[in-house]
Amino acid sequence: MSDDYLWDRSGPRDPDVEKLEKLLAPLAHDAPLDQLRLRRKRPRWIVLGVVLAAAAFAGWLAIPSSHHEELVACTQDGSGFRFVAEGGAVACGGRQIATGVLPVGGVLDTGLHQVDLSIADIGTAQLGPNTRVSLDRSTTAGHHLSIDHGHMHARVAAPPRLFAISTKHAEVTDLGCEYTIDVDASGAGSLHVLSGKVELATKSGAIVVAPAGTHTKILAGQAPGLPLRDAGDVAFEAAIDGYLAGDPSAFDTVLALASPADAITLIDLAIIDAPHRPAVLAKLGQLAPPPEGVTIDGAAANQHQLERWREAIMITRFMSHSVPSPKSGKQMK
Repeated sequence: MSDDYLWDRSGPRDPDVEKLEKLLAPLAHDAPLDQLRLRRKRPRWIVLGVVLAAAAFAGWLAIPSSHHEELVACTQDGSGFRFVAEGGAVACGGRQIATGVLPVGGVLDTGLHQVDLSIADIGTAQLGPNTRVSLDRSTTAGHHLSIDHGHMHARVAAPPRLFAISTKHAEVTDLGCEYTIDVDASGAGSLHVLSGKVELATKSGAIVVAPAGTHTKILAGQAPGLPLRDAGDVAFEAAIDGYLAGDPSAFDTVLALASPADAITLIDLAIIDAPHRPAVLAKLGQLAPPPEGVTIDGAAANQHQLERWREAIMITRFMSHSVPSPKSGKQMK
């Protein structure tokens, strides 16, 4: 927000400041100022009122934006994502209700209960206990949720990129699939893809794609996780963890332990790690040769060739099957 508006109301308006102005409007002074009387000692109640108003203003600005969003009331009807809580009421827009609609700008906190949530008319999600989400956008152009912490199991049947979920450190873009997300209070967590594929992007712009049958970590910070096949080699996964944690010796271990089944991990590693890209692609060329029209040297220098190689790996090794849903997943009632 520009400071100009606070001095002479000439700058852009801030929604939080406008709300505070409306709240304090009944106390506004509209009589002529008496400069002589203003020089006298002010009554204590006036001084106290000014102090309290200043404290309230500072407190309002200190409240995180997610708490401001809670003021957007959840209703029993209207536009938004409909939800049904199991076993009791949940907190939604400052209300305790068991069923209703989460509107754009609203925040839903499941507390001790599981919640079935519709994703517009394109899918459903199950929210676990102690999960907090907010609806940022819902239009024909796309739908966007944010998950602050907790567990979400989502199923979407829609064109790619119509639904996305933000965490504190990454954005998960649905490419037509089923997956689970777990996020802790720090924003770190994990993503498990059950069918289709998911794009995981970090704040730094790094992007990886995780297909069905893989899982990846959501890391706190700028680095993305890397997709790892389910039930893969434990030592290889440990080497990837070491690499992502900054262990300089882990990279050589990753290449030494990689097998043809780890091709998806290596191609995404090549995409996000340009300095190591030639070495990674040389190893990948031995395990999963590039498709027609793509060469190792070409992929090292060209993002389009890298992505073609990744797509070929996903089609031949992952997309021919889907992973059964976990028993906890249920359809929206």
